[in-house]
This record gives sequence, structure tokens and C-alpha cells, in this order.
Amino acid sequence: MPWTSCFRVDTPRKEVHLLKPAGREDWQHACNEAIDELLDLARAKNLLGKKRNEKFPIVGANFDIAIERSGISLFGIIGQGAHMTVYTRTPEGDMKFWVPRRSAAKSTYPNMLDQAVAGGVARGETPFECLVREAGEEAALSEELVRQNAVPVGTVTWFNISDERAGGEPGLMNPGVLYVYDLEVGPDVVFKPVDDDIQSFHLMGVEEVRDAMRRGEFKPSCAAVVIDFFVRHRFIIGEEEDDYVEIVSRLHRKLPFRTSPRRQTRTS
Repeated sequence: MPWTSCFRVDTPRKEVHLLKPAGREDWQHACNEAIDELLDLARAKNLLGKKRNEKFPIVGANFDIAIERSGISLFGIIGQGAHMTVYTRTPEGDMKFWVPRRSAAKSTYPNMLDQAVAGGVARGETPFECLVREAGEEAALSEELVRQNAVPVGTVTWFNISDERAGGEPGLMNPGVLYVYDLEVGPDVVFKPVDDDIQSFHLMGVEEVRDAMRRGEFKPSCAAVVIDFFVRHRFIIGEEEDDYVEIVSRLHRKLPFRTSPRRQTRTS
């Protein structure tokens, strides 16, 4: 990494410190500039993928600071996503799920199964507004439908290690918080690809989804959200699953980083 004078690297503890610029009243803006400069230098040396022109907030920071999407994994920063499982019911009452298959040309997790709606929460965006935006872009769901019927059901916290499917450097640590939503739609709603990111949508039953997860067909983060849905709706229960406690605890693991700004305490 071509570190600039704005950073200090402590090698024994493997810590990177972004230094507060001296003599600048707009130091917060300067900190954002320092990150942009570093990533541009890394990209010029082919150490980083193409610029995505999308910034993610640095979760846990005490002020508004963000990092360009392509660089977030390099620094082990918590990513935030909004995921929505969309399902319908047959006349017999069975659940079926609308599951998209990602394009084979995608740079990340190509040709794998995904959530019906999912996306990264951008800087200045709430998880629900991210969901509304992605629902329109990916699944052509109306804003009114999502705002009135999407049900927030908690979060899934996870810690992934990237592999060759992730499209970047393998072995990177990727902690994440996924804000999870459910949406039930009627049998008259049919999903079709909106753009080139999705090659097809499939209406899948519970056992079909379970088998696809066993075969490793789902994108990892999406598989975690589906398993959370299965737990909440009793498709996975403690009486039948030996690893039930381990599964539930891993879906809601405590991340080794701050997930909200540190509160300032006053002393007299």
C-alpha cells in the first residue's frame, strides 16, 4: 500500500492510523480527501480494482467519513447492507421464494443465487431508503409497495473471508451488518430481470432453497439471510437441528469493531 504522510502504520500491532491534519479547520473534509488520495494511488499501481463511484460510510466513526466501495475490504471496515426476502404462498399455504440468479458477467459472485432485493447502504442513506432504491432498480417493485409492506425483522451480523468468487484479492476480512426485511407478495406478482446484473428469477420452494444452499449456490451473505428467515419461520428448529445454537449465535455474532459512534462522556 503506497501510504502517504496522512497515515501512520504501527507494524507490531498491525494498526493503521489516519492522522488529524494540523492547522486545518476543515480537518474532517481533509480526512476524507486523504482516503481518496490513498485509494487513487493504490489504483494507479494496480493494487485496487476499478473505481465504483460509490462511497460507503465508515461505521463507528464519530464524524461523517466514508470510503470508496472498492477499497472497503482492504481496511476490514464494516459493510452495511439491506436484504429483503420476498416470498408468496401457494393455495395450499406453502411458501415459495423469489430467488434471482446473478449474471455470469458479474465481477463478484457471478452466476450465484441472490436475495430478491439486496444492496450496500451508501453514505448518507438509511438502510430502509437503500432497500426502497434497490427494490426499484433490481426487481421493479414500486416504492409504495415496499414502503407499505416491507417488514423490518432485525439484523444479521457476519464475518466473511473473501475467496476467488468475491472478485477481489482473496483472504480479506469482511465484517458486515445486514439489515433484514421480509416481504410477502401475492401469486399474481411475477419477477423478471430489470438489468444485466440478473440473468433470471426463479420461484423456489423451501426444500429447493435448502438444497441449493447445501450445494453452495447462494452468495454467502444471502445464504446467511435465508438461514435467518428459516429460523424465524421455523423451517429450522432446535428439536431437529443439532447445530441450532451454533447457527443462531453465528447469525448474530458480536463484531470486534464499533458498530456505532463512541459516545462522549463529560467529566467534572
